[in-house]
Amino acid sequence: MWSQPPENSLPALKHGMDFCDGVEFDVRMDVEGELVIYHDESLPGKGSLSSRCIENMNTSKLKEEGVLTFREVIGDRGFLENWQSGSKTVDIEIKMPHPVVGKSSNEHLKSIMREISSMTKELGLPPKSTIVTSFSSEISRASRECEFEIPITQLMPKIRPWGRHWKVKRAFAIPQFFLTSVPSIANRFRKEGMVSIGMALEYMSGWERHARLGRTVGLSGKGLDRLHGSLRGMGAFVWPAPLHMEDQLLEAGISIVTDHLNPDVLTKPDGSYRWPRPASQPLDEEWSRRVSEAHLEELGDIMGEARDSLPTWSEIDDVRKSRIILEQGRRMKWDGSEDSWLSEMENGIPWGSPRIIGHRGAGKTHGW
Repeated sequence: MWSQPPENSLPALKHGMDFCDGVEFDVRMDVEGELVIYHDESLPGKGSLSSRCIENMNTSKLKEEGVLTFREVIGDRGFLENWQSGSKTVDIEIKMPHPVVGKSSNEHLKSIMREISSMTKELGLPPKSTIVTSFSSEISRASRECEFEIPITQLMPKIRPWGRHWKVKRAFAIPQFFLTSVPSIANRFRKEGMVSIGMALEYMSGWERHARLGRTVGLSGKGLDRLHGSLRGMGAFVWPAPLHMEDQLLEAGISIVTDHLNPDVLTKPDGSYRWPRPASQPLDEEWSRRVSEAHLEELGDIMGEARDSLPTWSEIDDVRKSRIILEQGRRMKWDGSEDSWLSEMENGIPWGSPRIIGHRGAGKTHGW
C-alpha cells in the first residue's frame, strides 16, 4: 500500500516526476535569499505572524522545521535527470509573501526569478521543460524587467497571498472570476508573450462558467470549439482535477494539476484504466489495446510492463512524434503551419499537449 509523502517534500517531488508527466511545487525566498519549497505564508505555531513568515526566517531554521530548499531539489540526481530528459515538465509557482513582511511585489518577483535563472542556467534543461507561474498580476512585467528567459504565466483568478481560510481567499477571487473569460485571458496573455494559461476548473466546467461576463468555453460541443479557438496552441493547466473528469479534460487538450497520485489506483470511477503519463510516455495503439482489454487482477502487471517497455517522449522516434503532434495540432486548432509545429519538435513536448502534473509533488497533504 502506498504511503503519500508530505507535500513539497523531496520524496513527493520525486514520486510525481516518476509517476506522471511532471510536478508543480511552490517556491518562496527566505530572509537569506535562499529559495525554499513551501506553500503557506508562514509556519504553524505560536508567536507573532511576522516571525513565522517564511520570508523573515533563516534557512537553517527552516531546514530544522523540515522545509526543503530548491538547492536540495536540483542536487538530487534522480529528480534532475528526469527534468533534464525533455520528457517531464516542472511548474514552479512563485508564492508571494504576507503583507506584514513588507516586500514590494515586483522587486520580490524579480529577486526570485533571478535566483531561479542563476541556479538553473547550467543544468542543461530543455526549452519546454519548465514554466514559472504566480497569482501575482505583476509576473509579466517582472519577467520583462529582469529579462527572465523561462516561460511564465499568471494563474487565474487572482487569489491573494495571505489569509488562514481558503473560503475567504476564494471569496476575494470571485469578482475577478466573474469579470474575466478564457477568450479575453488568452488574448491578453498571448500579447504579453505567455505560452500558457493556468486557471481554475470552473472557467470551463460547471454552472459557474455561465455566470460570468464574456463568451463561455466548455469541454464539448461549441464550448470546446471556442476553447480551442481561444487557446490556438497555448497550453492550459487547470485545477482541481477530479479523477472522473480526467479523460474529458485531456481529450480537450487541457493539462491537469492533480492530487490523485496514488499508484495503487489503476482505474477511474467509471472503471476505465488510468494511464498517468499521457505526454511523457504516451501509449501506442498496441499497448492501449492491451491495457484496455486487461482484467482488473492483471491490470497492474500489464501497466508495469508498459512502463518498462514504452519509450519516453525524448526516446520516441521522429515519425511517431510527428503523428502525435499533427493529430493534436489539427484537432485543437493550433496557430501556425504544420511545418512550424514539427520544427519545434526537438525543443520538447508542445505546450498545447495535455499533461498530468502532480500538485505539490505527490498531491497536497494539508491546507487548500
